[in-house]
Amino acid sequence: MNRTDPLTERQEYLIGGYVELSCGRCAARVRVRKSSPQQTSVQWSTRATRQCPVLTSDEGLHTPLPTCPDLHRSIQHAVRTGSLGVT
Repeated sequence: MNRTDPLTERQEYLIGGYVELSCGRCAARVRVRKSSPQQTSVQWSTRATRQCPVLTSDEGLHTPLPTCPDLHRSIQHAVRTGSLGVT
């Protein structure tokens, strides 16, 4: 019987495939993973959340999940240039 270390599985789930990426507008650094062309996961740090002008505005306060159109464009650019691939 082959047993996988639960800590390793958890670490892989939490950090596996993520790439650090800076927003082209405000330079907030987030961790991003593309699991498919349609699916993107973003891990926001407290610092990045405070640095993003959209998330700190009234507009950002009324969204169910932290999202920023400028960061979205930065992610699309990273995919087009090959610095962010689908894992």
